[in-house]
Amino acid sequence: MLWWLPTVAWLGVLACFSTDTFSAEHTGTLLWKVIHLVYGTIPDAAFEQIHFLVRKSAHFFSYGLLSALAFFSWRATLPAARAWAMRWCWLALLLTLLAGSMDEFHQGFVPSRTSTWHDVVIDMTGAVVFQVVIAIVLRGRKAGLQNIR
Repeated sequence: MLWWLPTVAWLGVLACFSTDTFSAEHTGTLLWKVIHLVYGTIPDAAFEQIHFLVRKSAHFFSYGLLSALAFFSWRATLPAARAWAMRWCWLALLLTLLAGSMDEFHQGFVPSRTSTWHDVVIDMTGAVVFQVVIAIVLRGRKAGLQNIR
């Protein structure tokens, strides 16, 4: 069960991200201060683009991380003789899809938030990329060890 603690904790963090506290208005205010501190004044249109990219990148990376954590949780729960198995990957992706979908469903009830399926697509893109990296690293590590022998 210890292997599930990081995954469950990250699901809690993602649930917090789904609240009014992390709405575009609130994150925009903080980002505006940081950008002005570092770069000075920038045009409003440029700021809106940066804010949009930061928010969508957060979806990509936060759900990619969830997918990675879930992969290792499933790997510990359903052990196999190999370092990487497709079933762990699929289960991690399924968990990520459910979490991302529930996040968007929840945001539909938060007045300061918007709910869109596009964000779930971004979430899943991050999850798939993280799974590909995990597969490459774990399979590559195994291939490297076999070449040493």
